[in-house]
Amino acid sequence: MDEVFMRRAIELAKKREGFTSPNPCVGAVIVKGGQIVAEGWHEKAGADHAEIMAIKQMMQKSGIMTVDIEPMLFHNATLYVTLEPCAHTGKTPPCVKAVATAGFSKVVIGMKDPFQKVNGKGISYLKKHGIKVSVLKPTSKLAEEVRSINQPFIKNVTLGLPYLTLKAGLSLDGKIATFTKDSRWITCEKSRLDAKLERSKCDAVIIGASTVMNDNPELATIGEYKSKNILRVIVGDKLDFKKDMKIFRDENVLIACSDNISLRLKKKLIDASVSVKSFGKSKVVFKKLLKYLASNGIQSVFVEGGSGINGSLFDENLSDSKLVDRVLFYYAPKLVGGTHSLSIIGGAGIAKISDSIDVVKSKFDILDGDLKYEGLINFY
Repeated sequence: MDEVFMRRAIELAKKREGFTSPNPCVGAVIVKGGQIVAEGWHEKAGADHAEIMAIKQMMQKSGIMTVDIEPMLFHNATLYVTLEPCAHTGKTPPCVKAVATAGFSKVVIGMKDPFQKVNGKGISYLKKHGIKVSVLKPTSKLAEEVRSINQPFIKNVTLGLPYLTLKAGLSLDGKIATFTKDSRWITCEKSRLDAKLERSKCDAVIIGASTVMNDNPELATIGEYKSKNILRVIVGDKLDFKKDMKIFRDENVLIACSDNISLRLKKKLIDASVSVKSFGKSKVVFKKLLKYLASNGIQSVFVEGGSGINGSLFDENLSDSKLVDRVLFYYAPKLVGGTHSLSIIGGAGIAKISDSIDVVKSKFDILDGDLKYEGLINFY
């Protein structure tokens, strides 16, 4: 039954995927007498954590409206939570104290929190207060599912880098545009809508300056994420800047350039209240850019670059394998051909197949005839 209840906690955690950054997604259930009696999940940073929501829900169901926890209510109850209860004060008090005060008979934890301020401290605190604690075996299938919820959070707190998804819409022969650079539309409308939803889950989107000039994209969030305002990062030293471009609808934009950017363009951007920052002498070093984004609260990044941006990122990833984590490709059942048609990844590439980057944990879906493919380069 532990697996059944933990799977429900996982479902609850996923309810707020894309909304909790820089915090993790967490789900919790309280079980008593073999039945789920209360549930909770983390809504957003600053809101109650999953354990606290579940505790409050159980008290309210029992008609207890005070802020003080009634331990007798939780006697012989088990708490299932996807992530170790926090043991530090952030925007909210430490959850572990409330869990200990409730006096659960047992707490089942999906994974230890890798965040330095927690990282086992919550587990130790509960054990010291006489609560039986069980943590899923890290190598188990269920533990892997728990970890999959919070790949961006895990990478961010352990490596100081945002989780990066590389997205593209392409033909079966790997082309993203013809030799005339025509690319509208390779994929179907359903694929494009799905890609926008995937982008909306992230904290930032990276795009090349040439794509901005050619396509004038809005890069807005949609659906349930419509209220989110993700950071738009434009990479490049040359931009035919016009304030009325859709991407400059507000000031949540960063121009990521090199020292080669012209003083004229830089001044023009700054005068228009657009942030500009160099991340390299002659070209943008993605590691520097990603470090900067992480230090400014960006936990996940969606790259919608052209062949050049993708190639630069790919080449840098060959020597620093923790930059690109996930690929998301939408294949249309079309053939484009052409030596000079744009391939999905430009750059220098590799000399030997043995140096290629492996993609694992592949998933496939069909969207009105297009093939949606996602796979992982890194799993944390």
